[in-house]
Amino acid sequence: MPELIENMLEAIKQVHVNVPWKFLPDYMNIVLQHQMNVEIGFSAEELDRSSRSEFKAAAARLSQRGCAISLHAPFWDLCPGSLDPMLRHVTCYRLQQFFDLVSVFEPVHAVCHTGYDPSHHSGQRESWVEKSIAIWEPLVERAERSKVPLLLENVWERDPTFHLELLQAIPSRWFGFCLDVGHQNSFSRTELVDWVESLADFLMEIHLHDNDGTADSHLPVGQGNIDFLYLFDLLRSRNLKPTLTLEPHKEEHLYQSLAALNAIFLKMSVQPKTGSRAATERTAQWP
Repeated sequence: MPELIENMLEAIKQVHVNVPWKFLPDYMNIVLQHQMNVEIGFSAEELDRSSRSEFKAAAARLSQRGCAISLHAPFWDLCPGSLDPMLRHVTCYRLQQFFDLVSVFEPVHAVCHTGYDPSHHSGQRESWVEKSIAIWEPLVERAERSKVPLLLENVWERDPTFHLELLQAIPSRWFGFCLDVGHQNSFSRTELVDWVESLADFLMEIHLHDNDGTADSHLPVGQGNIDFLYLFDLLRSRNLKPTLTLEPHKEEHLYQSLAALNAIFLKMSVQPKTGSRAATERTAQWP
């Protein structure tokens, strides 16, 4: 691992970094050394294969170093609104199994995908929403008891209305939204500002990665065509302070994203907020 230069160390304190559970042992020493905040992603197979004692051991090491934790649920092939009751049963089982980890890791958030793909499910949307609500309601109840927000992330949804419908159907301060700007840029047909404004009351986390709009490439921040300065200006103008989570798919992408974020935060630090005086000190700080 190359030396993290000072500005990267400053930026890393302000974000979570997604680390799949299968790779966490490989990166645990780096995470602990730099007190990195992590979002741990799990596959269904890992939930079956790993023991509770393994989960507890990892959680204890992270907690002892003061690393904040968020969790990401398995998502491949899960379909909360499926017309097939057996598929809904499997989905419910996996999400409940995932949520069992909340008491172990005590995360700040637990993130799930909706599983809704308009290219396949739009003809059954009303039924799909109704059936998926039956999956989410008991999970929201668990979120309320544990005081850990359950967040629904956007993937293939073309606009914010689907998330808004689900979130309004189960009103709870512990049921919120995770905006994935890479997915919004590559899959959505709706502008970023519309996503932020429509779901501002529910927005608790943002996944940060980049692409050119043609595919979900998970490029480093600044290497696609997403306007991150515009995103952060949007958030600041609305006094929104969600958790920021980087989703690098290569180790070097993490360093590149941290450097890009540091430059953005530094630029923002010398831009006055609406109605305020210009900043006099150049500190790269979010928000």
